[in-house]
Amino acid sequence: MIFSIPNKFPLHLLLITIFVIYLPISVHAQSIDEGIEYYQQGDFEQALQIFNDIDTPQGRLFSGKSYYSLGQYLTAKTYLNQVSQEAEDEIYLEAEYTTALVDFQLGLYGDALNRLYELKDQSVKTQLVTNGRQLYNEILGYLTLDQRKSAFQQAKDPEIKYDLIEAAIGSVPLEDARTLYAQLVQSKIDTTSANMRELSETLSDSVNYATERRYGNQVKAPEGIVYDIGAALPSHSDSGSEFEVARGLHFGYVLAAEEFNQQQANKKAFIRHQNTAANMDSAGHAMTNLAWNYHADVVLGPLFSEPARKMAGLAEQYQIPLIAPLANSDTLNVDNPFVYQANPTFASHGRKMAEYAVQNMKMDTLAVFAEKNSLGEASAFAFRDKAEKLGAKVVHFFVEDLESEGYDLTDYTKFFTTDSAKIDKMKNHHQLDGIYAPFTGQAASTLAELLLVDMEAMGSDIPILGSQEWGNFNIPEIQLENQPVYFSESYYIDEKSERVEQFRKTFKKRFDTEPNRFAMIGYDVASYVLKTLNRIENSAYLKNALKTQPMYKGIISNINFKGSHINQEVKIFEISENGIRPVLKQD
Repeated sequence: MIFSIPNKFPLHLLLITIFVIYLPISVHAQSIDEGIEYYQQGDFEQALQIFNDIDTPQGRLFSGKSYYSLGQYLTAKTYLNQVSQEAEDEIYLEAEYTTALVDFQLGLYGDALNRLYELKDQSVKTQLVTNGRQLYNEILGYLTLDQRKSAFQQAKDPEIKYDLIEAAIGSVPLEDARTLYAQLVQSKIDTTSANMRELSETLSDSVNYATERRYGNQVKAPEGIVYDIGAALPSHSDSGSEFEVARGLHFGYVLAAEEFNQQQANKKAFIRHQNTAANMDSAGHAMTNLAWNYHADVVLGPLFSEPARKMAGLAEQYQIPLIAPLANSDTLNVDNPFVYQANPTFASHGRKMAEYAVQNMKMDTLAVFAEKNSLGEASAFAFRDKAEKLGAKVVHFFVEDLESEGYDLTDYTKFFTTDSAKIDKMKNHHQLDGIYAPFTGQAASTLAELLLVDMEAMGSDIPILGSQEWGNFNIPEIQLENQPVYFSESYYIDEKSERVEQFRKTFKKRFDTEPNRFAMIGYDVASYVLKTLNRIENSAYLKNALKTQPMYKGIISNINFKGSHINQEVKIFEISENGIRPVLKQD
C-alpha cells in the first residue's frame, strides 16, 4: 500500500475503464490515458491540467489523487467528494479509499475510519478492499489518547467505537483504559457481547493488565505515511539580499527529505514551501496556509525576527511545532511550548563558555567585560550566573556603554593586569584566571583589538574567552604568542570529514551548485526533525519529543535541546598562531 502516491488502478481494470466507459468519447479516453501517464510518472501538476478539464467521475477521481499527491489535501477532498455512488463501483471505492487517506493526513481519523469501515465490509474482496482493511487496523494502533477520543466521538458505527477502545488496551494505564471502557458502555453498545465481556474481564484483573501493557503494542505509523514539513522562507529568486540564505536552507531541507525517503520504505517526507518575505502579514499567511491546506506536521523557519514572532503566536494557536533554523534571540520562545531554536542563543553561548572555563580549564576567579545593550550582554549575564552556580567567583563584571566613552577601555582593562605590584596597590583586585569578553555587533572587532592591545601593553597573558565574533577577524600572530584566546561557535565545518565531502558531492550533483553554510544548516535541522519523526512515528508527539531526542551530529552543527526549547550544543575553539581548532569534544 503506497500512502504518498495512492494506489493506481490495476492495469486490466484501467483498460476496462478506458475502453468500456469512455469508448464513445475517444477524445476523453485519449486525454485520460495521457493524464494517467503523467500521474504514473509523478508529474502531478501536468496531470492536473488534463484531469481538471474532464468532467467525469474518473477525471474527478484522478484530480483528487493528483492533488493528494501534491499535499493539497483540502482541494483533493473537494474533487473526490464529487465522485458519487452513481459512478462505477471501482471508481467510487477508489475515491472513498483516497478520501480516507486525505482524512488521515488532515487528522480526521474518525472520518477516515468511517469510510474504511464501509470499504472493508464490501462483499467482493478486491486488493483495494484489502488495503482498506489494512489501513483501518493501522490507524487504530497509531492514535494518541487525544486523537482516539476525537475519533471515538466521530465514529458512526458501534463496532468502530469498540475497535478504538480495544486497540488502546495495553498501551494506556489501567485507569485510563477503564475510563475508555466506561465511555464505550455509555455509547449504548451491547455489553452482553462476547467481545465486551472479554474486555471487561481484562480490565478487572490489574495483574494481567500490567503484563499485557508491558508487552502491549507500540505506536506504529501506517505504511506509507506522509510527513508534511513546512518551509517558511522568503522566495529565493535571483534578487534580494536573502537569496543565498533562503535558497541554501531550502535546498538543504529538500536534500534531507529526499535522503529520508530513500532510506525509509514505508514513510515519506515532503517539503512544503511557503513564501514569508520579510513582513508579518506574509508570515502569518504562510503559517495559516501550511496549517489549513497542508496540515503541516512541523514548520521550519522563518529567517527574520518580526515574522518569527508572528509565526510563533500562530504556531501555538495551530499547535504545530515551529523550529527557527537561524534565530538566536533569547526572547523568541518565551512561554511558547511550540517554538524551538536550532541556533543556540547568546545566553546559551555564555552558559557553555562558563562550563568550559570552570569545568575544563579549572578557572576559579573570572572577569566579564561586555558592551551594554548589545547582544553580548545576554551572554555576559548567563556566563556569570552559570560560573557562580559551578562554584567560581566573578570578581569583575563590567557591562558598560563603551561607545559613549569613546571606546577607551583602560578604566576596565587595568583590572586585568598580572603585575603583582599593581595588583597589591588596587583595592578589591584579584589575580584572574580568565576574562569573558562577548563582544558583538559592528564594534566587536574594534573592541577585541583594543582589549588585546591593552593586554599586550600590560604584559598580561590571562586567557580571553570570547563570543562568535572573535573567530571572524584576524588577530596578529605576535599577540597570540602569549595570549590564549577561546571563543564559542554554533557552527563548524570539518574540512577533513568524509561525510562533509560526500555531502558536497551529493548536493552539487542534485542542485548543480556548491552548498553554502546555510545549505548545511538546513540539512542538519531537517535531518534532526526527520530522525525524531522516524523515532516517534506519530507527529502529535513531536512537540515534546524534540526536547528528548538524542544528540544529532550534523554536517555543520550538533543539535541537542536537552529538555529545553533551545539547542544547547555550542562548540568551543582556540585561536593560536597555528590557526583555529576545536577544543571541546562533543559527547
